[in-house]
Amino acid sequence: MNDERAYLAGKYRDLETEELLSLFRSGLTELAEEVAVAELNARRVAVPSRPVADDLAASDTYAGDFVSVASYFNPTEAHVLQACLQAADVPAFVADAGLVQANSLLTVALGGVRVLVPEGFVAQARDIIDAFNRGDLELKDDTDVGEL
Repeated sequence: MNDERAYLAGKYRDLETEELLSLFRSGLTELAEEVAVAELNARRVAVPSRPVADDLAASDTYAGDFVSVASYFNPTEAHVLQACLQAADVPAFVADAGLVQANSLLTVALGGVRVLVPEGFVAQARDIIDAFNRGDLELKDDTDVGEL
């Protein structure tokens, strides 16, 4: 345990103050937190209050693990869908686009480029994807727009 404490103390000593504060806020093990507090106190930096478990449970920022809601062979299509989801305030993430762009032969093995959303947004995302596939979100050409 002393070896681990010494290791953490050395690591934390090498971090900039903002990095150490960010790490502290992200949540640490009990030992890591003790060492971080000691380092912050040594630097004469105010230690931020720890979130209480009930506060974390009541927080609405966690919407669940990411779930794949769509996959495409073309990364551009996945990014277009991601933009549509984000425009509707659905957090979306595109996975494996870099791998597919670097080596297109991996596309099938990876299952395509996936669009991921948090579990809490899956139903809303599926509605948007259905509208996207129906063409409801299609932008009109300039020639289709009437006079202003």
